[in-house]
Amino acid sequence: MQAGYQLYVDVWFFTNFMMDAAALWSAGRLCGQRAAPGRLMLAAFLGTCASMALFLGLSHYTVYQICVHFFVNPWMVFFCFQSRDKKGFLCQWGITYLAVILLGGFLEWSLQEGAGIWNFVFCLPGAVLFSMICRKLLSYFRRQESTVYDLLLVTKKEEIHAKGFYDTGNLLVDPLVHKPVHIIRKELLQEQIRAEGLHIRLIPFHSLGKEEGLLKAVTLEGMYILQMGRPIYLDHPVFGIAEEKLFQDQRCDVILNGKSMEI
Repeated sequence: MQAGYQLYVDVWFFTNFMMDAAALWSAGRLCGQRAAPGRLMLAAFLGTCASMALFLGLSHYTVYQICVHFFVNPWMVFFCFQSRDKKGFLCQWGITYLAVILLGGFLEWSLQEGAGIWNFVFCLPGAVLFSMICRKLLSYFRRQESTVYDLLLVTKKEEIHAKGFYDTGNLLVDPLVHKPVHIIRKELLQEQIRAEGLHIRLIPFHSLGKEEGLLKAVTLEGMYILQMGRPIYLDHPVFGIAEEKLFQDQRCDVILNGKSMEI
């Protein structure tokens, strides 16, 4: 204990319980895995009880910190969310840990500035609002990332790495082989068309900018969509060759067909 502090067990328990509950709530919101309110409160309560028992029972403060950070908090997170996924659990634990540090730092500031515990309590809605804003931002970036995939295009002689944008609005189908048509940047296949003599054919298409027309297309040996979890392999995919001006988003080289993920 630092000089100048007085420990009131009831206040200590109340503040730590509120911080644990707020941290677990933030982790659930940001990771998209909400826990039942009763289970969340029970996890925070048990975590606080375990922390208090260790604080009162251990004479060495460093040992207490190690036990709380690496045993109590992970167990509290697991009990709350019961996640069986390793990455999901680490995400929940990391956000909970960060939230506890931020709230604990704010509490320390409140006490040092003489604002007292009630200022901390009144400012909790601000912390909750901050968590909601972070969740919105995280959800936005997740949506952006979930539509862009790493691709591996396979020709007879080469493998080409590319980025693909999954477009649910692209439902073009090759009427000859009845396969979905993906749109590829022209420059990406120029060398392969010349070196391997890829056969180019014309397929009809309709679009908003042009009622109807003909699109140059080629068929490759295969394509891997390297999504998280497991890759998707498409045998002999059809690619419509588009001019670069169609690709305003420089992140991608291929516009994946909306039926790509139905395999």
